[in-house]
Amino acid sequence: MTTEHNHEHIPEEVYGVLPDEGVVELTDILTGYMHEIELGGLTDIMGQVLDDLLEQAGGMPNDLKADDAFEQITQNQLAVTLAYHLGRLEGRSPQVVQKMMDEAIEKWGISDLEESNEITDEDLEFPKTQVYPRLRRIEYTETPEPNVELGWEADNAGEVGNTSE
Repeated sequence: MTTEHNHEHIPEEVYGVLPDEGVVELTDILTGYMHEIELGGLTDIMGQVLDDLLEQAGGMPNDLKADDAFEQITQNQLAVTLAYHLGRLEGRSPQVVQKMMDEAIEKWGISDLEESNEITDEDLEFPKTQVYPRLRRIEYTETPEPNVELGWEADNAGEVGNTSE
């Protein structure tokens, strides 16, 4: 007996997003599958590395004495710890993670992601599907410094204004 689906299977090379409900369910399933997670079980040094990544990304509060500083730190530490364990799960069992993603796609369907870097107010109403994935796709590059030769710089021979060989 075969089951018909109203959408085609999406190969790994094609990018797209699940609806909000699908993301939440997949996250819960993956987190539940990571039964070996002990949030206090990281070594101190690995915890330091994760905290350093948080700090480099601006995820730590500037004012550690602020009323919400402790809450912000612990929430961010939980997020990176879960991400760390998800990475470990995918490294050990990529086929299990892929199967769970495939099942989520089969159940929820997948939507193409708009290629625009411009984010509108309407997009902000659906951050999981319209904002966060697009931010991950943006390629951040440093703005190159202009290479301007004014003609009055000294060349290798020490002569001013002579740039011909």
